Amino acid sequence: MSRGHVGLVAFYFPPSRASGVYRMLALANHLVEQDFEVTVFTVTPDFFEHITRSSDESLLASIDPRVAVERIPLPMQHLETHPRRFSWLRGNFPELHRKLSKRATDSIWLDQYGAWVPGLLTRMFSVHRRRPLDVVLATGNPYSSYQAPWLFKKATGVPYVLDSRDSWTLDLFTDELAFPEGHPAYTWEKRTFEDAELICFVNQPLLAWHQRAYPADADKMIVVANGYDTSVVRTLNDAVERASGDDPRDPHPEPVESGATAPGVRFGYVGTLTGNQPHEQVWAGWREAKLSPQMATATMNLYGHLGFFGVSRAVANVLPTGDPTQDCTWHGPVAKADIAAAYAAIDVLVMIVADSPYVTSGKVFEYMATGKPIVGLYEDDCAVADVLAGYPLIAKADSLEADDIARAFREAETLAHTATDAQRTAAKAYAERFERVRQMTPLVEKLGEIAARPIRKPRARM
Repeated sequence: MSRGHVGLVAFYFPPSRASGVYRMLALANHLVEQDFEVTVFTVTPDFFEHITRSSDESLLASIDPRVAVERIPLPMQHLETHPRRFSWLRGNFPELHRKLSKRATDSIWLDQYGAWVPGLLTRMFSVHRRRPLDVVLATGNPYSSYQAPWLFKKATGVPYVLDSRDSWTLDLFTDELAFPEGHPAYTWEKRTFEDAELICFVNQPLLAWHQRAYPADADKMIVVANGYDTSVVRTLNDAVERASGDDPRDPHPEPVESGATAPGVRFGYVGTLTGNQPHEQVWAGWREAKLSPQMATATMNLYGHLGFFGVSRAVANVLPTGDPTQDCTWHGPVAKADIAAAYAAIDVLVMIVADSPYVTSGKVFEYMATGKPIVGLYEDDCAVADVLAGYPLIAKADSLEADDIARAFREAETLAHTATDAQRTAAKAYAERFERVRQMTPLVEKLGEIAARPIRKPRARM
């Protein structure tokens, strides 16, 4: 028997590779496992092809076939970058088109993706007529998506939940408000929070900031942290165990023949490298560490995209990949289906996190689940510091000064040789508390409670 029909408004969903995809993909799949009917409302793939130029087709196979996916096109003339796809108006009157788009964004759409909302609402009503929705969950960003469940509730009475992966009106990296005073984002955030049944955040610092900003809605707010996906980690650990069978970095290796050079420890980063991360400090520390004899044969291996969309030259230019003395290689993007091989090819994982108390990197959970040593390169007030604080095989830099980073690299190099099976088992056991379904349990229970309530139809206007 169905526990209710849940609509998930998730602009970023497979084949997108954006960070929030994995959270909504896991939620959709888990909900159908828990006997809910699920319909996901997302954008059409041409957005990822033409605008972000960033997708991972292998993710499509991860969608449970019981999940219905409704793909709604986004009018994206204002986002197009190729002149051949420009409209007649933009092609002939580019300045007029720019001004009209800016006015619409500032006053109606709320962000550059807001033009998606009318089509989204139309599709939600269509689905609701065929099979009534019992509750809607909308995840941001884009936060203009929050308009849809608010308007849908006004028309149908269907309650909604908001999932704020980051923050709409807080700049996570400056700890200041993201918009000028009077911007409609503040009006809409307040409006959508007031009418929401539940508001979720990914960590305690984000929860606390929003509870201070919206005290009247504080009791609706909960933390639903990110986590690792069991299926991914199982494949990942299988690959790691197969690779460790003949791993020359094993703590009890066969003797090295006279004159041969023992292979160095393979450091590695898996995930998107962005301009918000402290690259200058990290790579200054790596250069200093490489001067040490114990690090002479160590290598750095980077797996993932450089920047969120396309290739960021600002990130690429700061990496030491062009200096052969640094033994640093960028291996390029890795499909989710192939990520286990990347983890298996690394001995020590490098956790580089932007300086913000509100940021928890999603990759930290997969890192811990491998049971491998981790180099922690982040400030003490970063949200990821709380997650990694109890991890048994962490080598954290005392600061982001080059000498402290170098010291952490050397400590981790030693751990790669000396970590015992008991320590690795303890590390994996510590990670188990961050399994994604465990993190989602309170949210799923609450969705079930909301879906079971009778829907209060909105009163007709006299």
